[in-house]
Amino acid sequence: MKFIKPIIIFIAASLVTIASMFALASSPQSQLEARQKTHLGSVNVSTPVTVLELFTSQGCSSCPAANKFVRELDGGPDLLTLSYSVDYWDYLGWKDTFGKPEFSKYQRTYGKRFDGAVYTPQMVVNGKIHAARFTGKKVRSLKLGNGPNIHIGVSDGGIGVKITPQDTLEKTWNVMAVRYRPGIQSVPVKRGENSGRTIKLANVVQTGKEIGKVGGGKSFSVQIETLKPDEALAILVQDGPGGPILSAANYVPG
Repeated sequence: MKFIKPIIIFIAASLVTIASMFALASSPQSQLEARQKTHLGSVNVSTPVTVLELFTSQGCSSCPAANKFVRELDGGPDLLTLSYSVDYWDYLGWKDTFGKPEFSKYQRTYGKRFDGAVYTPQMVVNGKIHAARFTGKKVRSLKLGNGPNIHIGVSDGGIGVKITPQDTLEKTWNVMAVRYRPGIQSVPVKRGENSGRTIKLANVVQTGKEIGKVGGGKSFSVQIETLKPDEALAILVQDGPGGPILSAANYVPG
């Protein structure tokens, strides 16, 4: 009977410990994390080291050659190309079927950094340099730096995006969600400068919006709406609106 009391004390202490663990697990934050771990599944995401954004217009006679260049670029998962259709050439007789004023506005944010240069076709690589023409070798030689890590997962209620900075700098960066149609889109043009031609565009952007900011060494998490059929998602971390792109992730549902 000498050992009964110590055994009772040990059992009581164990029960307290187990109860504490259950209390911790039942907290709102822990429940949220548990749900995320249970339902947030990893998806096939590439991490491009080069991002090329093309600003183009179906009504611009100088754009088909740039469209072709972007379509034929071979960079595999290391290269992400995005085609933004601007609307400021619509007055020439053909309304761009993919054109949106917000894409023209986005291009002008780059223009503020590029000494006012806004034109079509305009290719911007990694948010840092621009030109009407590049060589494939030049594009592939331009690489992103060691930016924040981006994770994309699919949950029951949408798409989870988590970004973890690589450093503890107090600076903050913009997080952009770009939804686009992967592959080639063909548009027969019936009026304007390209009348009678079929314009072929790669990875046509549907929407682009800021979904938050990240920095100060703290992780950033957000859940966004699920993709529509035939949509893909690119997440870009930029140093301010129209600033250099620090990192990118590309999710194309398979």
